[in-house]
Amino acid sequence: MKRSILLLNLLLFAILAAGSYELRRRWLEGQSREARLLAVQPTSTPLPAQANAVAAPQAQKLQAVQYFEVAERFLFSRDRNPNVVIESKPEPPPKVMPNFPSVFGVMDIGMGPTVFMSVDRASQQGYKLGDKIGEFTLLAASQKEITFEWEGKPVTKSLDDLRAKPQENAGPQGPVERMSSNVNNAPPPMPIQRPPENVRPAPGADIGGGRRGCLPGDSSPAGTTADGYKKVSTNYAFGPICYWESTR
Repeated sequence: MKRSILLLNLLLFAILAAGSYELRRRWLEGQSREARLLAVQPTSTPLPAQANAVAAPQAQKLQAVQYFEVAERFLFSRDRNPNVVIESKPEPPPKVMPNFPSVFGVMDIGMGPTVFMSVDRASQQGYKLGDKIGEFTLLAASQKEITFEWEGKPVTKSLDDLRAKPQENAGPQGPVERMSSNVNNAPPPMPIQRPPENVRPAPGADIGGGRRGCLPGDSSPAGTTADGYKKVSTNYAFGPICYWESTR
Protein backbone atom coordinates (compact mmCIF):
# COMPACT_ATOMS: atom_id res chain seq x y z
CA MET A 1 0.00 0.00 0.00
CA LYS A 2 2.76 2.44 0.92
CA ARG A 3 4.67 1.49 -2.15
CA SER A 4 1.78 2.34 -4.42
CA ILE A 5 1.37 5.73 -2.81
CA LEU A 6 5.07 6.42 -3.22
CA LEU A 7 4.96 5.54 -6.91
CA LEU A 8 1.95 7.76 -7.41
CA ASN A 9 3.74 10.67 -5.77
CA LEU A 10 6.79 10.18 -7.97
CA LEU A 11 4.56 10.13 -11.07
CA LEU A 12 2.83 13.35 -10.09
CA PHE A 13 6.19 15.00 -9.39
CA ALA A 14 7.48 13.99 -12.82
CA ILE A 15 4.35 15.41 -14.50
CA LEU A 16 4.72 18.68 -12.60
CA ALA A 17 8.40 18.99 -13.55
CA ALA A 18 7.65 18.33 -17.22
CA GLY A 19 4.85 20.93 -17.25
CA SER A 20 7.10 23.55 -15.62
CA TYR A 21 9.83 22.90 -18.17
CA GLU A 22 7.41 23.26 -21.11
CA LEU A 23 5.96 26.45 -19.68
CA ARG A 24 9.40 28.02 -19.27
CA ARG A 25 10.42 27.01 -22.80
CA ARG A 26 7.37 28.71 -24.33
CA TRP A 27 7.93 31.83 -22.28
CA LEU A 28 11.54 32.07 -23.50
CA GLU A 29 10.41 31.62 -27.11
CA GLY A 30 7.92 34.42 -26.70
CA GLN A 31 10.55 36.76 -25.30
CA SER A 32 12.88 36.00 -28.19
CA ARG A 33 10.16 36.61 -30.80
CA GLU A 34 9.22 39.90 -29.23
CA ALA A 35 12.87 41.07 -29.26
CA ARG A 36 13.19 40.26 -32.97
CA LEU A 37 10.02 42.16 -33.83
CA LEU A 38 11.08 45.25 -31.93
CA ALA A 39 14.51 45.23 -33.63
CA VAL A 40 12.99 45.51 -37.14
CA GLN A 41 12.77 49.21 -38.38
CA PRO A 42 9.67 49.98 -40.48
CA THR A 43 10.24 51.37 -43.97
CA SER A 44 7.84 53.82 -45.64
CA THR A 45 7.06 53.48 -49.33
CA PRO A 46 6.26 56.80 -51.07
CA LEU A 47 2.95 56.95 -52.93
CA PRO A 48 3.14 57.28 -56.68
CA ALA A 49 2.57 60.84 -57.89
CA GLN A 50 -0.72 61.44 -59.69
CA ALA A 51 -0.59 63.42 -62.87
CA ASN A 52 -3.97 65.12 -62.60
CA ALA A 53 -4.49 65.20 -58.88
CA VAL A 54 -7.62 67.17 -57.81
CA ALA A 55 -7.11 69.27 -54.74
CA ALA A 56 -9.48 68.38 -51.93
CA PRO A 57 -11.96 71.18 -51.16
CA GLN A 58 -11.14 73.07 -48.02
CA ALA A 59 -13.80 73.18 -45.31
CA GLN A 60 -15.41 76.57 -44.92
CA LYS A 61 -15.11 78.32 -41.62
CA LEU A 62 -18.34 78.36 -39.68
CA GLN A 63 -19.88 81.76 -38.93
CA ALA A 64 -22.38 82.60 -36.18
CA VAL A 65 -24.54 84.65 -38.56
CA GLN A 66 -25.53 81.44 -40.35
CA TYR A 67 -27.33 80.24 -37.22
CA PHE A 68 -29.49 83.29 -36.58
CA GLU A 69 -32.57 81.69 -38.08
CA VAL A 70 -32.03 78.50 -36.09
CA ALA A 71 -31.70 80.49 -32.89
CA GLU A 72 -34.73 82.64 -33.59
CA ARG A 73 -37.14 80.03 -34.85
CA PHE A 74 -38.13 76.62 -33.66
CA LEU A 75 -36.89 74.00 -36.11
CA PHE A 76 -40.23 72.21 -36.29
CA SER A 77 -42.40 75.34 -36.52
CA ARG A 78 -41.48 77.89 -39.18
CA ASP A 79 -44.13 80.36 -38.03
CA ARG A 80 -42.65 80.83 -34.57
CA ASN A 81 -41.39 84.33 -33.90
CA PRO A 82 -39.23 85.30 -30.90
CA ASN A 83 -40.84 88.73 -30.80
CA VAL A 84 -43.82 88.15 -28.51
CA VAL A 85 -46.67 90.55 -29.18
CA ILE A 86 -48.80 91.19 -26.11
CA GLU A 87 -52.29 92.18 -27.13
CA SER A 88 -53.75 94.73 -24.76
CA LYS A 89 -57.35 94.09 -23.84
CA PRO A 90 -59.63 97.11 -24.15
CA GLU A 91 -60.68 98.54 -20.84
CA PRO A 92 -64.34 98.00 -20.05
CA PRO A 93 -66.44 101.14 -20.30
CA PRO A 94 -67.14 102.88 -17.00
CA LYS A 95 -70.35 101.88 -15.33
CA VAL A 96 -73.13 104.40 -15.75
CA MET A 97 -74.76 105.60 -12.55
CA PRO A 98 -78.48 104.74 -12.54
CA ASN A 99 -81.20 107.23 -11.83
CA PHE A 100 -81.62 108.29 -8.25
CA PRO A 101 -84.75 107.18 -6.43
CA SER A 102 -87.60 109.66 -5.99
CA VAL A 103 -87.86 111.07 -2.47
CA PHE A 104 -91.28 111.89 -1.00
CA GLY A 105 -90.09 113.14 2.37
CA VAL A 106 -87.84 112.70 5.41
CA MET A 107 -89.24 112.03 8.88
CA ASP A 108 -87.38 111.82 12.19
CA ILE A 109 -89.31 111.28 15.44
CA GLY A 110 -86.23 110.66 17.57
CA MET A 111 -85.37 107.17 16.28
CA GLY A 112 -83.24 108.20 13.37
CA PRO A 113 -84.32 109.61 10.00
CA THR A 114 -86.70 107.66 7.80
CA VAL A 115 -86.65 108.56 4.10
CA PHE A 116 -89.71 107.77 2.03
CA MET A 117 -88.49 106.86 -1.43
CA SER A 118 -89.52 104.98 -4.52
CA VAL A 119 -87.64 103.63 -7.53
CA ASP A 120 -90.49 103.27 -10.00
CA ARG A 121 -92.78 106.02 -8.53
CA ALA A 122 -95.50 103.39 -8.25
CA SER A 123 -95.16 102.84 -4.51
CA GLN A 124 -93.19 104.51 -1.74
CA GLN A 125 -91.51 102.90 1.21
CA GLY A 126 -89.61 104.14 4.24
CA TYR A 127 -85.87 103.45 4.37
CA LYS A 128 -83.55 103.71 7.35
CA LEU A 129 -79.83 104.48 7.28
CA GLY A 130 -77.92 101.52 5.84
CA ASP A 131 -80.86 100.20 3.79
CA LYS A 132 -80.42 99.53 0.08
CA ILE A 133 -82.72 100.92 -2.57
CA GLY A 134 -81.86 99.71 -6.05
CA GLU A 135 -78.09 100.04 -6.49
CA PHE A 136 -77.79 102.73 -3.80
CA THR A 137 -77.30 102.49 -0.04
CA LEU A 138 -78.68 105.20 2.20
CA LEU A 139 -75.85 106.74 4.26
CA ALA A 140 -77.23 109.99 5.69
CA ALA A 141 -80.36 112.09 5.45
CA SER A 142 -81.48 115.54 6.56
CA GLN A 143 -84.15 118.06 5.62
CA LYS A 144 -81.80 119.55 3.00
CA GLU A 145 -79.76 116.73 1.43
CA ILE A 146 -79.41 112.98 1.23
CA THR A 147 -76.19 111.00 0.88
CA PHE A 148 -76.10 107.65 -0.93
CA GLU A 149 -73.31 105.14 -1.49
CA TRP A 150 -72.80 103.82 -5.01
CA GLU A 151 -69.90 101.57 -6.05
CA GLY A 152 -68.15 102.32 -2.75
CA LYS A 153 -68.30 106.12 -3.21
CA PRO A 154 -70.57 108.58 -1.37
CA VAL A 155 -72.89 110.69 -3.52
CA THR A 156 -74.76 113.64 -2.00
CA LYS A 157 -77.83 115.16 -3.61
CA SER A 158 -80.09 117.95 -2.42
CA LEU A 159 -83.61 117.08 -1.39
CA ASP A 160 -85.04 119.44 -4.03
CA ASP A 161 -83.26 117.46 -6.81
CA LEU A 162 -84.57 114.14 -5.52
CA ARG A 163 -88.06 115.23 -4.57
CA ALA A 164 -90.81 113.45 -6.50
CA LYS A 165 -92.39 115.83 -8.99
CA PRO A 166 -96.21 115.92 -8.92
CA GLN A 167 -97.81 114.82 -12.16
CA GLU A 168 -99.40 117.56 -14.21
CA ASN A 169 -103.15 118.23 -14.43
CA ALA A 170 -104.08 115.84 -11.65
CA GLY A 171 -107.83 115.48 -11.27
CA PRO A 172 -110.02 113.84 -8.66
CA GLN A 173 -109.67 110.46 -10.38
CA GLY A 174 -105.92 110.70 -10.89
CA PRO A 175 -103.65 112.36 -13.45
CA VAL A 176 -105.17 113.39 -16.73
CA GLU A 177 -103.30 113.01 -19.97
CA ARG A 178 -102.02 116.26 -21.55
CA MET A 179 -103.12 116.70 -25.13
CA SER A 180 -100.66 118.23 -27.56
CA SER A 181 -101.67 121.33 -29.48
CA ASN A 182 -100.19 119.89 -32.67
CA VAL A 183 -102.61 117.02 -33.12
CA ASN A 184 -101.53 116.12 -36.67
CA ASN A 185 -97.80 115.75 -36.00
CA ALA A 186 -97.78 114.66 -32.36
CA PRO A 187 -97.58 110.92 -31.58
CA PRO A 188 -100.49 109.35 -29.70
CA PRO A 189 -100.22 109.96 -25.95
CA MET A 190 -98.95 107.10 -23.82
CA PRO A 191 -101.50 105.65 -21.41
CA ILE A 192 -100.86 106.69 -17.81
CA GLN A 193 -101.07 104.02 -15.17
CA ARG A 194 -103.48 105.03 -12.43
CA PRO A 195 -103.33 103.62 -8.92
CA PRO A 196 -105.95 100.99 -8.11
CA GLU A 197 -109.20 102.36 -6.75
CA ASN A 198 -111.19 101.26 -3.72
CA VAL A 199 -108.18 99.76 -1.96
CA ARG A 200 -109.09 98.31 1.43
CA PRO A 201 -107.50 100.40 4.19
CA ALA A 202 -104.59 98.31 5.48
CA PRO A 203 -100.98 98.96 6.52
CA GLY A 204 -98.26 98.27 3.96
CA ALA A 205 -94.64 97.15 4.33
CA ASP A 206 -92.69 97.64 7.56
CA ILE A 207 -90.64 100.86 7.52
CA GLY A 208 -89.10 100.46 10.98
CA GLY A 209 -89.88 101.94 14.37
CA GLY A 210 -93.18 100.05 14.64
CA ARG A 211 -94.52 101.81 11.55
CA ARG A 212 -95.77 100.59 8.19
CA GLY A 213 -96.08 102.39 4.87
CA CYS A 214 -99.26 103.20 2.97
CA LEU A 215 -100.44 101.16 0.00
CA PRO A 216 -100.85 102.86 -3.40
CA GLY A 217 -104.45 103.97 -3.92
CA ASP A 218 -105.32 103.97 -0.20
CA SER A 219 -107.66 106.99 0.07
CA SER A 220 -108.80 106.37 3.64
CA PRO A 221 -108.61 109.47 5.87
CA ALA A 222 -106.09 109.97 8.65
CA GLY A 223 -107.05 108.24 11.89
CA THR A 224 -108.36 105.10 10.18
CA THR A 225 -107.52 101.94 12.13
CA ALA A 226 -106.92 98.50 10.65
CA ASP A 227 -105.08 95.37 11.82
CA GLY A 228 -103.87 97.08 15.01
CA TYR A 229 -102.49 100.16 13.23
CA LYS A 230 -103.63 103.76 12.93
CA LYS A 231 -103.18 105.79 9.79
CA VAL A 232 -101.20 109.04 10.03
CA SER A 233 -101.10 111.51 7.15
CA THR A 234 -99.11 114.76 7.30
CA ASN A 235 -98.65 117.41 4.62
CA TYR A 236 -95.19 118.93 4.31
CA ALA A 237 -93.87 121.58 1.96
CA PHE A 238 -92.41 118.93 -0.30
CA GLY A 239 -95.46 116.66 -0.31
CA PRO A 240 -97.66 114.47 1.91
CA ILE A 241 -96.26 111.72 4.12
CA CYS A 242 -98.44 108.75 4.92
CA TYR A 243 -97.74 105.85 7.28
CA TRP A 244 -99.45 103.57 9.81
CA GLU A 245 -98.36 103.44 13.46
CA SER A 246 -99.05 100.62 15.86
CA THR A 247 -101.83 101.09 18.43
CA ARG A 248 -100.87 98.12 20.58
